[in-house]
Amino acid sequence: MKRFFTLLLPVFLIFFCVSCRRSPSGGTAGNEKFADCLTESGSGLARRVEAAEDIRKYRSKEYISLEEDHADIRWYDGRNMTAEEKARLEGCIPNITFNEDTVFPDGLQDAFPAKECLEAGKSPGLGVGGLHDRGITGKGVSIAVIDQVLYTDHPEYASKLALYEEMHVTPNQTGSMHAAALASLAAGEHCGVAPDAKLYFWGFDNVISWEEEGENNLAWEEYARVIDRIIEVNKTLPADDKIRVIAIARGYAPTGEEKEDERLQVLLDAIERAKKEGMFVLTTSTEQNYDFFSAFHTEAPFAGLGKIDPAGDPDSAANYTLGSWQWASADMFVNSLLVPMDGRTTADMSGDTYVYYADGGWSWTVPYVAGIYALCCQVRPDIGPEEFYRAAMDTSTEITRTQPGGSQSYTFHVINPQALISSLQKTS
Repeated sequence: MKRFFTLLLPVFLIFFCVSCRRSPSGGTAGNEKFADCLTESGSGLARRVEAAEDIRKYRSKEYISLEEDHADIRWYDGRNMTAEEKARLEGCIPNITFNEDTVFPDGLQDAFPAKECLEAGKSPGLGVGGLHDRGITGKGVSIAVIDQVLYTDHPEYASKLALYEEMHVTPNQTGSMHAAALASLAAGEHCGVAPDAKLYFWGFDNVISWEEEGENNLAWEEYARVIDRIIEVNKTLPADDKIRVIAIARGYAPTGEEKEDERLQVLLDAIERAKKEGMFVLTTSTEQNYDFFSAFHTEAPFAGLGKIDPAGDPDSAANYTLGSWQWASADMFVNSLLVPMDGRTTADMSGDTYVYYADGGWSWTVPYVAGIYALCCQVRPDIGPEEFYRAAMDTSTEITRTQPGGSQSYTFHVINPQALISSLQKTS
């Protein structure tokens, strides 16, 4: 059975009012009002979204998560930790998620080099920086992202935003952590795989109602409407500046429930329309929309890498292993293409600072792959998804790793961006 994994990180939405207009679809549920906020021209910012600054006050006085083997202490001031709390935090090393507002307790630096981890995490890794040095930066290629509401002014990606709109959104939200991460990892100045690609970003609430829970509450029809808007905008762009890839950090599969599957089909049909317009639609269930993946005998065409040493060389394949939470199903990923996921740094949602995520999720792999595809489109404008994936697998680096706490070894395929680009240049 297909297994899906979701990165569940808390998102706090604080409201800031700017004019929006109601969704043409009348997207409301109960007393909730979802709205669209669109530009007239298909360029620029439909609204300026502020940072979630209030979260600093809220989070600075409490732990977000301090578990047995991982901690999330973004914004936390640890100077007043008890000895017991400090010992628990030390037990989480190196799996500590933090940001530049985090104040670590005295004496932890020797055991956990936080600054070094944060700086290493900014690098896309695996030789991508070397491609940038050669001018392979995604220039002339556009990337579309559908995600949560984006803090639009972060210097990591603000200059990359060719368009920011919102659709099916509860109005007046401030920026979310998830959106800031995706923008950074795809096209960020320091963290992005394709820093010169143009970014077309749609803020989106992926639920029918905030008062309901469960898979049947996902707004598949609204996803489809955003994709159709992307197609509409793309038709106005010049031939040498088209949107070539859509990144959606969401997975899906038929449920067997007739009504729910009919709603999902609306999204799948929209993805087909985007494919016909020359766009590669990346999700965490990409194999659902492209038949060619079946030849690779994998349920997960793309999966994530973890780091052996988070402060170590991000360009060395020797410093990578299977992403931490995936080891529970390691055999599922032996035919996957693995890209960096854990130990990444992105723009923060609370201001012009950065956050280090010790553990990622497939949400972090989607913008990475989108950025790699943009680089490929720069050097080979005629490339398509199948040729891209086949070349990426053919040029991948094999690594063999032993399961933590076990004895069984697995061989995995790690993306090799420089070898991939070289192979495409030879066939151009």
